[in-house]
Amino acid sequence: MAHFITQQDADFFFGMEKFPEEDIEYQFPHSGEKLILSFVSVDKREKFLFDLYRGSIKITKVVYQNRVRKAYILRRLDFDGASHPNPEVETVPLELLEPYNGKEIPSPHLHLYVEGFGEKWAVPAELFLPLDGKDIYEIMEEFFKYCNVKQLPKITKTLLI
Repeated sequence: MAHFITQQDADFFFGMEKFPEEDIEYQFPHSGEKLILSFVSVDKREKFLFDLYRGSIKITKVVYQNRVRKAYILRRLDFDGASHPNPEVETVPLELLEPYNGKEIPSPHLHLYVEGFGEKWAVPAELFLPLDGKDIYEIMEEFFKYCNVKQLPKITKTLLI
């Protein structure tokens, strides 16, 4: 397996409509837990995984991640965690990343797949996601919609969200 996919493939996979693979109910992760959900494309030829990680010390810290072919992270939202240092390069691989070249991006930030870099680039999450005033469950729903999930999975809210 190659260690990368092309930018064109990553953009194509990200844009694909995604549906839960199974019609079952899950519970939103408690502090320190993670949940991995399987999704499929409309034609069921591509599989996607969504990872939901909950911080153990800081319960508002969450990570939502969309992967394709198990290994390739298309998008990752880090909420209420540490800031992220972007690479500093002479030629920025995507125009969108120009203002963030070599910069420290505070949380919440969104990691984007960039060919040759994987998910090493991040941008402020508010560029793509409306997060103000939302709890971590609502943020999860926004992330699913942003990742082109057409049918939200059944995830029961827990106390302490």
